[in-house]
Amino acid sequence: MPRKHIKSIREMTKWERSRNSMAGRSFRVTMMGQAILGIVALIIGMGLYSYALMGQCIGEAFTLARSSAAIISDTMEPEKLAGAVMTLYHDMSPEELETVGTDAYRARFSYLENREDYQFLMAILQEFYRSSDVDDIYVAMYDRDTSAVVYIADPAEEEETGCSMGDWDRVSVKEVEKFLTWDGEGRVYNVSNTPQYGWLCTSGVPLTDAAGETVCFVMADIAMRDVVHGLASFLLQYVIALVIVIFLLTYILIARMKKTLVQPINDIAEAAQNYARDKKAGLSATDHFSALNIHSGDEIENLSLIMADMERDLTDFESNLTRVTAEKERIGTELALATRIQAHMLPNIFPAFPERTEFDIYASMTPAKEVGGDFYDFFLIDDDRLALVMADVSGKGVPAALFMMASKILVKNYAMSGLSPSKVLNAVNAQICANNREEMFVTVWLGILDIASGKLTAANAGHEYPVLKQPDGSFELVKDRHGFVIGGLAEARYSEYELQMAPGAKLFLYTDGVAEATDESEELFGTQRMLEALRSAEDGTPKEILQTVDAAVEAFVGEALQFDDLTMLCIHYIGKNATEGGTSVKEMTVEATVENIEAVTEFVNAELEALNCPLKAQMQIDVAIDELFGNIAHYAYHPETGPATVRVEVEQEPLAVIITFIDNGMPYDPLATEEPDVTLSAEERKIGGLGVFLVKKTMDDVSYEYKNGQNILRIRKNM
Repeated sequence: MPRKHIKSIREMTKWERSRNSMAGRSFRVTMMGQAILGIVALIIGMGLYSYALMGQCIGEAFTLARSSAAIISDTMEPEKLAGAVMTLYHDMSPEELETVGTDAYRARFSYLENREDYQFLMAILQEFYRSSDVDDIYVAMYDRDTSAVVYIADPAEEEETGCSMGDWDRVSVKEVEKFLTWDGEGRVYNVSNTPQYGWLCTSGVPLTDAAGETVCFVMADIAMRDVVHGLASFLLQYVIALVIVIFLLTYILIARMKKTLVQPINDIAEAAQNYARDKKAGLSATDHFSALNIHSGDEIENLSLIMADMERDLTDFESNLTRVTAEKERIGTELALATRIQAHMLPNIFPAFPERTEFDIYASMTPAKEVGGDFYDFFLIDDDRLALVMADVSGKGVPAALFMMASKILVKNYAMSGLSPSKVLNAVNAQICANNREEMFVTVWLGILDIASGKLTAANAGHEYPVLKQPDGSFELVKDRHGFVIGGLAEARYSEYELQMAPGAKLFLYTDGVAEATDESEELFGTQRMLEALRSAEDGTPKEILQTVDAAVEAFVGEALQFDDLTMLCIHYIGKNATEGGTSVKEMTVEATVENIEAVTEFVNAELEALNCPLKAQMQIDVAIDELFGNIAHYAYHPETGPATVRVEVEQEPLAVIITFIDNGMPYDPLATEEPDVTLSAEERKIGGLGVFLVKKTMDDVSYEYKNGQNILRIRKNM
């Protein structure tokens, strides 16, 4: 849902600005606050006034009932009359009770009206009734069983309110219990609202027999109409007075607020607009706020003083910012130049030695800052020896980069002089320790590869373990002996060791930025994850291997900032090519589909023709390719497709061709299937298995293994 556009002060009309101004809002808030306060006061006043009027009514009714009860108790025995009435009432059935008010109902009690005690009681009640302001005074009794008040004597002559002997009205259980259980303390009363009598306040005093039991009540009723009329008059007068007071107070408060709050704020706002206008025009005046001369002695004055200080500070800040920005741009330009210089110091053109087919090498360095402290290097000492260097300088930034370049130059110079790896590190350490006032150090792994034999002589000065993969294995750590870091101890001496790299072997070198890459939860990437990434791409080129590791690190780190330089190097040792008596290896990777069988066959045939392969052997190999690659296309990734790699190796002495089929599909060993019985006719043999059977018969060797999630099938054909 799009957000509603809110007008700025500049977009408002004059009326809108007035309505939304602080003065307008203050007026509305003040009015609302005083109105709420007035309503609260009105409610409290109405409550107190109502309570006072109610107390007056209750007191009048209770006093009259108590006076009447005292006279009646002294002049007669009311229990006899009350007992006779209540006996008749209790003797009637529920149906008869419902006929109350009819002539037949009242005829049951008519004979009691001729009694002398009834006549005397009525005379007393009539006297009090005529001489008081109550609406009615009568004698009645509450009945628990029927929750009713039963009238015994009522002098009222009005048809709407007067009640004959024996008449009754339904009342609440609460009212019945209130009167029957009254303990004589305080005043007993009940306020009710009925369609017949309206709002009515009833109070009473019990009349008792000789045993102290309540036989009836002298009751007095006062209608609440006077209370209502009094409340209405009080409400009208109160509201008029409240409105007048609210408007007067609001006017005084707003006038005061405009003078002490609104006008100073408007002055500050105008000064801010003038300040912005002058800045846009390029003027440098700094007295917009200090010229306001606000002396209110409160936060507004403090705000004006702060704004004046801010104006002066901003002017100073702008001056400093201009100078700092120019300096920062100069430093940025120099850092960019340093980054380019450092990048050009490292070998970064690949393929690095396009004329050399004995090895393939690739390296990369991603600094954590503009310039880094890691470095790699590789260079030919002569036609038969290749030097490999991987190093990590302590610290980051420009100091580490300068130390890195000095270390790189020293390592290369001593290595080019023909020294062995251990002697190179000894010489570099002595040179750095002789003038290392900053106490920086560098870890270095240095190896020299004899290209013809594959023998690698190496020395390690406190660097990470190298990772080696032989042709028939996976990437594994080479836990070589570490010497002390270069630049840490002048007396340190370094030893060297040898590794034999067979043709097809791969060596991976790296700095601690790989294993110590950290994600957002502070977890390290670790050596194990690095090995898993290497093994997932172990059949790829050096460039593909580094890209796989880099992608794995990036996916693991996520949004976390790069903590350390990320530097890697990988070399694939191929060895001497076929023309020099070694092993030639070529491979291609395509989608595993039937349509690509022809492309794979042409790729292999190109190698076979270069060897002058006999036509019969070539046809047998073509049949094997069709069968084996077809199986991969149909079953490896069913129902999807995936990549398949075909590798061609040519061996000399004796001359032979080895073709390897590699896929990442579901595990499947075609050699494990039962061989068909070729002695049977075509109709009698089971379907399937004949193609693999022909491959076994025509090839000199066929083998299968499932390794690192890959199906690997090799066929060998001697020439």
